[in-house]
Amino acid sequence: MGDTFPIIIEIVSALSVLVLGIGMVMLALVWRRTVKTLRSIERALGRVSEDARPVFDRARAIGENLNFLVMSVRKEVERVGETVARANDRLNEAIEAAEDRVRELGAVIDLTKGEVEDTLLTASSALRGLRTGVRVLSSRRRSKSEEGDDEDDD
Repeated sequence: MGDTFPIIIEIVSALSVLVLGIGMVMLALVWRRTVKTLRSIERALGRVSEDARPVFDRARAIGENLNFLVMSVRKEVERVGETVARANDRLNEAIEAAEDRVRELGAVIDLTKGEVEDTLLTASSALRGLRTGVRVLSSRRRSKSEEGDDEDDD
């Protein structure tokens, strides 16, 4: 048993070296296959990059056009907003001016109404006085003519 132990150690060492060697060969094969795969992926990405470059250039041009359109629309919306604000201000000023004119017209109407009422009252009083005067004069004339008729009868 004393001699078998070094033999077992040599066998285990040989097996370890053999397994390690096989592992290294396998690792080298995997490494080689991985490198090949990475190279083929790199070539494919290069072709995709070449094929995609016009697409990316076109997308960039579309993005620039969209940016230009958005800026144009934004400017137009700002102009419309300013125009609406100016029109609103002018409309408010016109409404205020119309309200002032309506107030002034109301004051003129009130003044004219008072003057017309005073004139109508004065005219009415004058007509009443004239009627009264005409009645008085008419009654005096009748009285005189009745007196004259009475004297003619005598």
